[in-house]
Amino acid sequence: MPGVLKNIKYSDPHTQYRGQKILEVLRRVMKSKATKMFSEALATDVFYSFYLPFPTLIPIENVPLGKESHYLLIKTLLGSDETRKIRPYTVANNFTSTLVSVLFLQYFAESFEQGYSREQAEGGEGREALKDQEEEKNRGRELKRKDAEFRNIISAVHEALKRVSEDTPSIKSMEQLIQGKQAGVGHTLDLEEDAGRVIKLIRSVDLRELLRWLERIPDIASIVKRRKMRTSRGEIEGYTVGSDVERLVPTELAYPDLYFYSKFADSTLLLYEKFSRLTLGPVYVLIDKSGSMEGDKIKWAKATALALFIRSRIERRPFYIRFFDSEPFSLIKVSIRTKPGEVIKLMEYVARVKSGGGTDISKAILTACTDIQRYKLKDVSDVILITDGEDRIAKSLVRRSLHSVSARLISVMIMGDNTDLKRVSDRYFKVVKLDEKEMLKVVEA
Repeated sequence: MPGVLKNIKYSDPHTQYRGQKILEVLRRVMKSKATKMFSEALATDVFYSFYLPFPTLIPIENVPLGKESHYLLIKTLLGSDETRKIRPYTVANNFTSTLVSVLFLQYFAESFEQGYSREQAEGGEGREALKDQEEEKNRGRELKRKDAEFRNIISAVHEALKRVSEDTPSIKSMEQLIQGKQAGVGHTLDLEEDAGRVIKLIRSVDLRELLRWLERIPDIASIVKRRKMRTSRGEIEGYTVGSDVERLVPTELAYPDLYFYSKFADSTLLLYEKFSRLTLGPVYVLIDKSGSMEGDKIKWAKATALALFIRSRIERRPFYIRFFDSEPFSLIKVSIRTKPGEVIKLMEYVARVKSGGGTDISKAILTACTDIQRYKLKDVSDVILITDGEDRIAKSLVRRSLHSVSARLISVMIMGDNTDLKRVSDRYFKVVKLDEKEMLKVVEA
């Protein structure tokens, strides 16, 4: 059955897929009968209301009988100031439009049911009036019931949009973390398959706080660049002068031989400046989750780990993370060409870990070295250790293990100091204030 927006081909399989996908995710998220109040056409119209640059309603006189509530809902949605705040995140973006549509319909259902319950409590017609609608002979009472329903729809739309606007920045942050900065990482349809998991994640108070931390630091992509070295064969990035004929700009051959050889002798030939991107090993993060890390320390450590994950995506490096206390916890890996599900698994892992337990830094570092060896990671790896722990380090054993796997240890001490750890580390940071500037220093290392 068609919807109420202009220029939408509701019979097109792609259009139908949009409505079906939103209702499918909504059923997984809500797990209630409330989802039955929404038709496929309504779900489709909600999607395109967020997705299209200029969605337009059909003339009111063309609205089919029985579609008045549907029309009012979309009209209220399109006319809201909150929608205008949300649309920069959703226009021409399938993933965010799908998630926002699911959240909107869920919040609308909850607000509408609450308004309906209030109407019952205040002596409104309620469910009995709906059941007896066919038997209702009094036209005045029917109009009153319809008017109350319309007012409830308008109120529920505004309440739902207000809640969605609070979630939208987190959705965008999650999308950027999942897709990364490079092309070809995860198809849009893959992302939509995990839409239900993403919605559950953005409702995690811990994760939302971590995402707010990331929003406060500058764009990591503008600070961290893929490492490179000058070479005679590689990507052209500019021009220079010299005598390396392998990089010669062809126009130099137009000169007379005597002039060309003179420039060659003086190393003033115009050359291409070429660079090769360095292949680097993984970023391996170890986070102390012992009892002393409770509160802001563990939150800051988790946010730093996510910032390092962003860096690994920019540099096209695998990312590994383990939490530890007196024992190492599960290892989570995210490969270079990852699927969205891997990143979501990482986010779920980071969000749910709570502080508690003792501290064994040496065992954590040795476990990281074992992982690097097990997965045959040949390039130099960066092991970033984030801890506040005062713990005796088995210096000789740790140093040998790091050297055997060509790993560089970067230690980050949160409001503490450890002389043994300082001696075995390639870089050593002392964080005295838990803010984004300190986080950025670690990311840049």
